Amino acid sequence: MRLRERDKRLVTFQPRVPLQEGDGTTSEGWGDPFELRGNVQPAGGRVMAEMYGERLAYMQVMYVEQKPPEKLESAGARLYTLDFPDYKVVAVRPWSGHFVIDMEAI
Repeated sequence: MRLRERDKRLVTFQPRVPLQEGDGTTSEGWGDPFELRGNVQPAGGRVMAEMYGERLAYMQVMYVEQKPPEKLESAGARLYTLDFPDYKVVAVRPWSGHFVIDMEAI
C-alpha cells in the first residue's frame, strides 16, 4: 500500500541524548534534528485502546514508507511547534510495507 503524496507532511524528529554539565551532573536533552515525510493521524482503534488506555486521547500515529532510523524510540517529534518537541515517540513497528510510529504528547 502506498501513501498519498498530498496526505504526507514533514515532521522533524530529535533524538534524546544525555547532556553533562560542568559539575558532572547529567540530564537528558535533544540532539540534532532530522526529518521524515509521512501521514499523521490521531490514534484510535480497539487494539490501541487496550495497549495505551486513557493515554490514547493524547496520541498521534504517523505512517512512513521509508525505514526510520534505528534509535527513533523515545525521540522527540515537532508536530505543531517549531522550537522544541511536543510529542515523544513511544513505538515504531512495521506494518504491511510501511512503518507505523506511535507518538504521545509530552
